This record gives sequence, structure tokens and C-alpha cells, in this order.
Amino acid sequence: MTSLLGEALVHDRVITDDQLKRAVRIQKYLEQPKQLGAVLIELGYATKQNIADALSKHGHGLRLGDILLEQDLVTPENIQQAVALQQSREMRIGDALVEQGALTRRALLQNLAHQAGAPYIEPAFNMVDPTVFSGVSPDYLTRLSFVPFSRSDEGKVTVVVTDLKNEQTIEAVSELYKEGFNLALGPEDAVMQTIEEYRHYRYDTRGRDIQLESRADSIVQLIDHTIATAIEERASDIHIEPMSDIIRVRFRIDGVLVYKTDLPKDMLPRIVSRLKILAECNTTEHQRHQGGRIMYTLNNKDYDLRLSSYVTVHGECVVLRILNRQTGLMHIEELGMNPSMMDRYRREVLDLPTGVVLITGPTGSGKTTTLYSSLNYCNSVDIKIITAEDPVEFTIDGLIQCSIYEKVGRTFAATLKEMVRQDPDIIVLGEIRDKITAQTAIQAALTGHKVYSTFHTEDTIGGLLRLIDMDIETFLISSTVISVVAQRLLRRICDHCKMAYLPSLQELEAVGLTMQQVRDFDLKKGCGCKRCNYTGYFGRIGAYELLILNEEVKDAILQKKTSHAIRQICVESAGLMGMREDGIAKVIRGWTTFEEVLRHTPRTFSMRPLPRILAMTQ
Repeated sequence: MTSLLGEALVHDRVITDDQLKRAVRIQKYLEQPKQLGAVLIELGYATKQNIADALSKHGHGLRLGDILLEQDLVTPENIQQAVALQQSREMRIGDALVEQGALTRRALLQNLAHQAGAPYIEPAFNMVDPTVFSGVSPDYLTRLSFVPFSRSDEGKVTVVVTDLKNEQTIEAVSELYKEGFNLALGPEDAVMQTIEEYRHYRYDTRGRDIQLESRADSIVQLIDHTIATAIEERASDIHIEPMSDIIRVRFRIDGVLVYKTDLPKDMLPRIVSRLKILAECNTTEHQRHQGGRIMYTLNNKDYDLRLSSYVTVHGECVVLRILNRQTGLMHIEELGMNPSMMDRYRREVLDLPTGVVLITGPTGSGKTTTLYSSLNYCNSVDIKIITAEDPVEFTIDGLIQCSIYEKVGRTFAATLKEMVRQDPDIIVLGEIRDKITAQTAIQAALTGHKVYSTFHTEDTIGGLLRLIDMDIETFLISSTVISVVAQRLLRRICDHCKMAYLPSLQELEAVGLTMQQVRDFDLKKGCGCKRCNYTGYFGRIGAYELLILNEEVKDAILQKKTSHAIRQICVESAGLMGMREDGIAKVIRGWTTFEEVLRHTPRTFSMRPLPRILAMTQ
């Protein structure tokens, strides 16, 4: 097992031979046994995604239990209990793990497919090529639990079965498709639902010859189904990724990639061609990366899809970014700031008439949502708000919003000059990207305007230091910047499948807590269900760090003190609460998990005692 996984990672050039040998040596001498993948991750040689990709690609050489253990889907204790159940009930180990609640049926099927080297496909009738149903009755498909999915240019049919080892089904498929077939594994409920939809289709067509249906039409339906499903599941991106022998489809939901299904590799040219046509790209160009835009309507709502086609060794990889311009504007109370922080933010930041407000964080941390919610709070008939954005992401009635358009000369620099001539009360700069933008924000604040902007920094102190790095005079920063807000987005625990859980000692140690401190709290965790795509999370909540500059902080900036010294002054004199502390409070209250806090928030070196954190977030 060890050599197979290690060889797979070396083959994929994730690790070197020397790194594998060192990891194996360390694994051998550990007091507490660990899987090879866990050792490689702790050493920094590989990531969880590297391990998952290797298992997906090379899983046919491994035992099912080893595959599940390497992904932390089960524990060795789960395997032992499943083996005992397997022996007493004469059942498969995978079914035993599902029965004892250690694994979901969906996760089991995905890993069984990887182990067998077959695609995992969740079929829907709108995804299926109708020509493959020719001469097959719904009753026959129901009895044998399979559904034909697609036909390649060579005539081979991909068939989705519910059990790769069912000899009766395999024999029937081989008899039906003598020209050749490939097997894929899929969940029974999806297969049966597809068959039922096929039954209704046959009835509705009233004898129409379904062989006449176009294969091109099936690709249109597949893409429509994929986009519609992604929108319904709140995905921000659709990833259509060619592998060596399959197409992998993943959705980014709540900031995390969720594996949805595989598709036969031979469908890639038709899928890419259809998407390029929709995005008005060059369909004959396959050697260069391309980008485009698709306007899509679903349930009377308009969506803007941004397409990126990236040429890889296995074909063109397509990513669709989904933008819904009719949503995204949240009320300020819905952002997730704790009550005391929200009260300070309103009174000491939003209600002030002048000064610079910076909202910081990495890409995808929710800065734009916080910015728009803040502007919506300030929006009134006696205040003029004007923006310069690249581009305008959401429109708000009452705001004067401008998108930068370099091609016609509407540059950022030209727009900034004209903004101040529009007699605004509040100026919004979509992003401080360079020294010129920063100076404009400072100068606008000096002339009595309120200025809002976003910034790419790790935390609040980083926002101040980056302004200094841009050669903005410290006395200008201290006299104009009134507040810096830093944030991250943490996934919320799914309400439908949440359950009580006790965190591991490693998790608690990583966030600076002990088991004794959290034992009396009712901590929650999602076990995974269909509503949350079996992730255990549904939706997101912000973790915030609000810095409101006082005289002590301004003096520290003027003296150009170190980041650590400024943070210490902010904590002691300005009541600064770190994002990790805010995240811990949200875990204790049952909204998210320590895993999310550790994954997304920067480390805080001087943590307050837990009772103090909870008191400050009331």
C-alpha cells in the first residue's frame, strides 16, 4: 500500500524519491501510527488535494480500506468494526462502513469507482444522449439497474451501473452493446430517477423515433443541466477538467471545490465547442488559452458567466465563473459581525462624515459584499455616493457607479480626477492597487470626503503597513484612516445534518485551547447530507477583525513601529479582536468548526482567555 501511493505521487511529480524515503522512515518510527499521506502533509511535501488526486487517478492499485484511510474518511477503528460486521453478516466492507455510519453511500461509490479505475457518474436524463436508449425498455433497465449514458465516435457506449461486480448486469450490457462499452459507477437513486424520466419521455413522445434525436442536442442539454444545477446549488464556479481518461466536473460551493461527477473523456471536444460557441470564442483554436462571456437566464433571473479555457496536456480545461447581479446585496446585520463589533462599526466608522475606511482580505474573502453592505447602510437622499470600480459587480439605486473601461479611455486615473468634481460626500474606490490610488484616497479624505476602498492584505495591521510601504507619509495615514476591517469567510455548519461532536486534541492545541475549556460547550459538526453536498456545511459567515484607530495607534504609526508592536498596542488600547478569536467564538456558539477557523484565519500569537473572548463577542 505504502509503495503504491508513494509511487503514484512520485510518478505525478508531487514528491521526489528522497522525500518518499524520508517520509517512510519517519512513518516507521512514529509512536502513534499514521497513514503515509498524513506524514507527507505534515512534512509539507504534499497537500490533502495532492493525496486525493493521486488516489483518484491511481486508486485501482489500492485496497478500498487504504484509500478511505488516506483521505481521513474513516479511522482504523471504523475499519476494524466494519471487518467484524463483514465477517458476521457476510457483507462487503464498504456496505458495512455505510451501515455503521462511518461513511456516506456517495463517498463509498466514488472511492469504489476510483479503486476500479472507472468513472463515477451521477446521471440525469437531461445529461444522457437519447440515441443510446434505442431498443431498450425502461422496465429492462429498472430490473438490471443500469442506464446507458453516451456513445463515442467509435460507437462505444458508456453505461452507468449501480454495482460494478453484478455479473447479471454486466452480461446484459455486453449482450446489448456488442460494438463495445465502458462501465461507470453511479448512485442507485440517480440511476432509477433517470430511468423514470426516460419512461415519461417515451410516453410523452407518443411513439416518436428517439433515434432521430441529435447528439448535438444532448450536449446542449448536458451543459444546460450542469449550469442550472450549479446555480441551484449556489456554486460560484464550474470546473470542467480533462484527466488522462475522464472529464472531472467540480463546483466551487462556499469557497471550496466539491466533486460532482465524471464524464466520458470522448465528450470533451463537443462540450468545449458548445461552451465556446455560447461565449463567442474561436471554436477552431485549440492551442491558445481563451476567455469569453455567456449571458444565461434561469427562472427569469439573469446570470453572467465568465468563461476561461486553458490548454492542458489532456485537452482544454474550462472554468465558468457564475455572477448573479440580482443578488449579493446583504443587509449589514447579516454580515456576521458579533453584536458589540457591529455596534462599534456603525457608530465609530459608518456614521462618521469623513476619513478613509479600508476593507482588507485575500481574493474571495467577501470584501466586496461588506463594502456594498456598508454603502447601502450609508445610502440616503441627502448623501451623494460615487464609485469607480473595475468592474461594477452589483448596482444599488441611489449610488453613482462607474465601471473602468480602458479601451475607450475611461482609465482609473482619469476617473479619479473627475470624481471629486462631482461634489460627492462619499467616494468609493473599488480597490487600492498602487501608490496613485492610495494618494487619491488620502487626498480626498483630507478635503473632507469619506472614502471607502478594498485592499489585499492579511489583516488590519497589514493594511496600515502596506500604505507605509507605498511611501504614503505616516502623518497622512494617521490623520485620515479611521478604520481598517479585515475578514475571512468561514463555512456554516449545515442545519439539516448538524450533530454534537468533540474536537480532537490536535485541533484544540492548534487554536490554543484545552479540552477542559470546551468540555461544557455544545459544539456542533455537520455529518453530511444531500442538501449540503455531503460536506457538512451550507452557506458562509464572516470572521472579522475591526481596528478603529485611536491616539495610541496613530502614534505607533507615526513612529513606524513593527507589525507586532502595533498589533499589541491595538489589542491593549483599541480593543482589537483577532479574526481567529472571532472565529473561535463562532465555533463555541455552534455556527462553524475549528477546522474552518484553522483553515482560513491568520494565526493569533496572543490569544485572550476563552471567557474574555465570549464576553467581548456578546
